[in-house]
This record gives sequence, C-alpha cells and structure tokens, in this order.
Amino acid sequence: MPFPFDWRIGVAVAAVFVAGIAKGVTGMGLPIAGVPVLVALYGDLRMVLVLTILGSASADIPLLWRYRQRYRDASMLIGFGLLGIIGIVAGTQILAFVRPAILSGVLALVVIAFTILSWLGRVPTISKTLATRIGPLVGLACGLLQGSVGAAGPVTTSYLLSTQISRASFLFAINATFFVLDWTQFFSLQRLGLTTPLVFAASVGIAILCLAGLAIGFVIHDRIDDIVFRRGVLTMLGIAAVALIVRAARG
Repeated sequence: MPFPFDWRIGVAVAAVFVAGIAKGVTGMGLPIAGVPVLVALYGDLRMVLVLTILGSASADIPLLWRYRQRYRDASMLIGFGLLGIIGIVAGTQILAFVRPAILSGVLALVVIAFTILSWLGRVPTISKTLATRIGPLVGLACGLLQGSVGAAGPVTTSYLLSTQISRASFLFAINATFFVLDWTQFFSLQRLGLTTPLVFAASVGIAILCLAGLAIGFVIHDRIDDIVFRRGVLTMLGIAAVALIVRAARG
C-alpha cells in the first residue's frame, strides 16, 4: 500500500475533500490545503506529491472551462508558462536528491510578508505590462518551487493578486498556470519510478474525492462577494505559509 491503512486515512480523506472545496472557492486546493496535511500525517513528501498530483491537475480543468471567457486576461502568462515548464523539470530533479527545508522556510517568510501587507491594504500593485515582462522570471521560480517542494501556489497567487485583476480573471489565470505546472509535474514525477498500479489507483481515488469537493466549492463561490473571496485567498496563503514553516522545521 502507498501508506498504512489506519486512523490517518480518515483525516487524509477529509483533508482531500476540504481541499477540493477550497479549490472551488478560491482557485487553490490540494497543494495548499491537502498536501501539507498528508505530509504531516505520513512524512513522505515525494510519495504525497505522486499521490496528489493527478487530483491537482484534474481539478484545474473544470475551473478553466468555467471561466474560459476570461482567456484573454491570461495572455500575460505565456512567458510564465514556458519558463515554468523548464523550472518544474529541473525542480523535480532537485526533489530526487535534495531536502528543501531551507527553501520552504524562505518561501514561508515571503508569503507571510505578502499576506500581512495584503490584509493591511499595503501590497504593491503592478501593471499588466510589467507583469508580462517579469512573467518568465516568476514562472521559472514557480516551476522550481513546484517541482522541488510542490509549492508554486503561494508565489503564483501573490503575483496575480498584485495585478489587481477581477475575480473571474484571477481564477482563470491562476488555474491556467496551475494547469501547465501540474501536468508538467505529473509527467515529470512518473520518471522517478514511484508509481505502481496501487499508487495510481489511490491517485485516481484522490482525484475523484477532490472533484466531489470542487462541486461544493463552486456552489459556495457563487454566494460570496469579492471582499470575502479575496480574504479567502489570503487565508489560503496563510495556511500555505504555516505548512511551509512546519515542513522546514521537520527538515
């Protein structure tokens, strides 16, 4: 089995389902709300990433379809996506032999600073033109983070929030980036030789559970305003920062 079948399974199932709900509400799910819990329960980051990446990648598709009319607003992310692919392939190789605790700690501090500034309304904003210019650099960094520690979400989210785009545009754009990064990571992880028939079956189960939560998340999302939505996104960033600190402390 990928992991022992004991009391932790119930907690893991609940975490994946809640992560699916969070995905539908804020656009961010398993990597931020699910992976940290699973790593805390089982301690094997590589196996957790292998088990959850199919669910993460699958959940991107319904969101892209739902907000497909906003595709023009994601044009600034072309360079981001291209360099992100390169970064994630390199980052996956780092995952195979490096313990990225220091990287997790530094990333956590950056996310905490951004989250606090955002809550206080002091976060710097950037124009779409500048966002397009720096997109490749941000994409490369996100690719490296996603491949090595499974944590591109906080940087991607901070980057997009700073552009002050609309809620629908944000959800399309962030899931467009996740789609590229997640599916690249999915195929990159297959090269590590950790996927067995049983692991793949568990991955499919996680994907189905996450998609079930996603459907509930869509219903909740339609009933909240932009202020609540933004605070929900910042809350998810805060959760990500805490998870990164815990991961760094564990080494």
